[in-house]
Amino acid sequence: MNQYNRHATAPLDAIIPEIMATWDEDKPKMTFGGFEFNIYSLRLKTFCRAAYKNSLKCSHCSLEAGYFAVESFARDKRENPSVHINLYGRKDDGEEVLFTHDHTLARSLGGKDNLNNTTVMCFPCNNKKGQAEGDEAKRLKKIKRNETCS
Repeated sequence: MNQYNRHATAPLDAIIPEIMATWDEDKPKMTFGGFEFNIYSLRLKTFCRAAYKNSLKCSHCSLEAGYFAVESFARDKRENPSVHINLYGRKDDGEEVLFTHDHTLARSLGGKDNLNNTTVMCFPCNNKKGQAEGDEAKRLKKIKRNETCS
């Protein structure tokens, strides 16, 4: 089962300029397709920064993002569910791929939760990187624990 219900899709140029125009506002919102949603997250700012640099693609595999989708969580069964926007691209075979932002240096390894430490990454690449970082964080924690016990 898909975790999202899709309500509308939007081209990049319908969303990116709005986020950039409200960059410094406190908790801005926008409306698209009859739905209102927040546009102030670190994730969206990461996407905007990449779009501004003409590099809105996965920093690992270079898959290019192409559009936004206005979506709600499938588990939200309310008549008027809370919506948000997600970024997507398509592989050569047409498969849709969700994009996210990645902490260049993982927070679990001491990375900061700020724009200078984020990059655009597709979900499959981010998931693989996250697993490797989780293993590394566990390894470092074990070393630290062993040093403390010595």
